[in-house]
Amino acid sequence: MLSYAIILLIVGIIIILLEIFIPSAGILGFMAACALIGSVVLAFRESETTGFIFLAIAVVSVPILIIAGLKIFPKTPVGKRVILKPAVEEARQRGSSGVSEQDYSSLIGKTGRTVTPLRPSGSAEIAGERYSVVAEGELIDNNTEIEVVRIDGNSIVVDQKYA
Repeated sequence: MLSYAIILLIVGIIIILLEIFIPSAGILGFMAACALIGSVVLAFRESETTGFIFLAIAVVSVPILIIAGLKIFPKTPVGKRVILKPAVEEARQRGSSGVSEQDYSSLIGKTGRTVTPLRPSGSAEIAGERYSVVAEGELIDNNTEIEVVRIDGNSIVVDQKYA
């Protein structure tokens, strides 16, 4: 009986390691739990002292194996594909965030025409340049005269100009 308990303990530990490295939706974890519980039950049938020793081994080794496996897992080929890489810290390595550094405050009060319908965003030509703009209120049709009413951060807010 003791040899079966030892075999089940070793098999349970190996299956725990496999569970960490092989995605199985918990099937391997369930099998590992069954093997470890079976090992402890068989050890208690041998003697109470042996049962407590096996229980202590299972209780101590499982968390240690899980923590060690989670430290090693990100370095494995499967882990590299599953876990996201940390964000790049240096600004020059990050590249452009898509936020313009240009100051649009000089456009306030200027007029132009929509190039596309503004629902609520679209394109407009203001002072001979094409800009991405946002309509302040209602939707504005194509080829409608507009006026820049304000700048919200990186957005040029326009409204339809009424004659």
